[in-house]
Amino acid sequence: MGEGRKRICRNWSELPEKVTASILSRLGAIEILESAQKVCMKWRQVCKDPLMWRKIDMQNDGDLEAMDYDLEEMCRHAVDRSSGSLVDINIEYFGTEELLEYITNSSNGIRRLRLLCCDDISDEGLSKVASKFPLLEELDISLCDNISHEAVEVVGRSCPLLKSFKLNKEWCQFSDDGPYEFHFSDFYSHILKAYRKRNQSPFDWNVDYDAEALAIAGTMHGLQHLQVFGNKLTDDGLRSILDCCPHLGSLDLRHCFILNLEGDLRRICSERINKLWLPHDSTEGKEFVARSEAYCFKWTQLPDNVTASILSRLGGIDILTSAQKVCPKWFRICKDPLMWRTIDMRNNFDIDDYKPFFFHELCEHAIKRSCGNLVDINVENFGTDELLKYYIAESSSGLKRLRLVTSFRITDEGFREVASKFPLLEDLDLSIHEDISHETLAVVGHSCPFLKSLKFNKRWFDEGRYNNHYKRECNDCALAIAGTMPGLHHLMLFRNTLTSKGLCAILDGCPHLESLDLRQCFNLKMEGKLGRRCAEQIKELRLPHDSVDDIDPSYDFVFDG
Repeated sequence: MGEGRKRICRNWSELPEKVTASILSRLGAIEILESAQKVCMKWRQVCKDPLMWRKIDMQNDGDLEAMDYDLEEMCRHAVDRSSGSLVDINIEYFGTEELLEYITNSSNGIRRLRLLCCDDISDEGLSKVASKFPLLEELDISLCDNISHEAVEVVGRSCPLLKSFKLNKEWCQFSDDGPYEFHFSDFYSHILKAYRKRNQSPFDWNVDYDAEALAIAGTMHGLQHLQVFGNKLTDDGLRSILDCCPHLGSLDLRHCFILNLEGDLRRICSERINKLWLPHDSTEGKEFVARSEAYCFKWTQLPDNVTASILSRLGGIDILTSAQKVCPKWFRICKDPLMWRTIDMRNNFDIDDYKPFFFHELCEHAIKRSCGNLVDINVENFGTDELLKYYIAESSSGLKRLRLVTSFRITDEGFREVASKFPLLEDLDLSIHEDISHETLAVVGHSCPFLKSLKFNKRWFDEGRYNNHYKRECNDCALAIAGTMPGLHHLMLFRNTLTSKGLCAILDGCPHLESLDLRQCFNLKMEGKLGRRCAEQIKELRLPHDSVDDIDPSYDFVFDG
């Protein structure tokens, strides 16, 4: 600006009212009511014009405790100012059913409604007022935990002009209230299909992951734009939407990680939908921030190899039910076959909440993800002959470590049938398997020439059943080990019934033994020559009466009083 020119100071109050109204209309309702209308009398007069309130935007940062005003009361005042001309309203973090009813009673011409994080609005509340939105064209329900497919179906039937619908969810659930909401990515659709064929539910509670998708497909045939961010719909639900909503031009499926898009589904989506966002596409540009994104933002910036190293320290159940759903990057890393070279299905056995079929399905999926790279697997408190034969044995010829603890549904015959499928096995733990006999141990010994470590732990026997028959067989397992496993370096026989005869056979037949755990093998008499021989031959020796304080927590089930 030249020195000779004077700076022009505009008097905003002298602007034409139309220009002033145009400027103020770009502000949110809170800014207008708390600030702009207090600037001058002219601005206050403009801000009282009902046409200024055809659109009410109650956008805020969600920190309601820090505000010294009542957002709901302010929203009611804004609705009153519209004098029935309201067509577009956005409510964030504070909406209630009473407010929603107040809005609909004052404005029957609403065309756009957005509800963000309005947890005080339920299915019943939204359904009650749905019929009062006959002209509604756009509906956005984002992160509203108490609105489900029930309200969606009522809205769809009540709003025939609806063209745009957003039903956005939180992919990660951080609340401990109520049953855990499972998000198992691509494998869950496989589980659902399997159980539907058997007309069974995989869990104790009924969960229809396609309920919202079916409500949309069944009632919103005129949709042109659909966003279902973080939804749990499966491929079946998506097909229903595509079949019943022929006018869809844009479809946002980001964070819908259960989708597989199998067969021709991906192609159909690409051909029919002009604007398509797939589950793993960038979340940039969406109009809300999920809590899960705030939690995992820093973690997503770690290098892939560091993230993989961290996740590899989790158990298989933790990865499949929790870690892989944190963000798309973690999900991608959790699908890497190298992440599944070791599968640890360790779990806290709870007889009141025991879901063996759930663990079984998880384990099957983990083995499939390994793509034949599995070398180490731990199965606790579940496991069947089917899992052992058709998944572990058939998919893992390079297995080096196999741990089966309290897997009572794995039978003697079942294990014997697959023993030859583990030619590279080095470490075997068969703990608390009452049905595994000496014959099976002999087959294992002959089939697994590299076996170096064996744990064959028992539950304490019932002395009332310990008769001459049991006495005759008490050394059979020890003799099978001695006769077929000469390369053993480590042997654990916790609570075994072997006698001195069986122990002598093991010492003769397994010359490379470095550690031997005989705790609570109370049939043994370790005094005299046998005790001295063990002490001389074995570097790490645990005797029958030694402490069990350091026993693996997985064996706690053997302590039955």
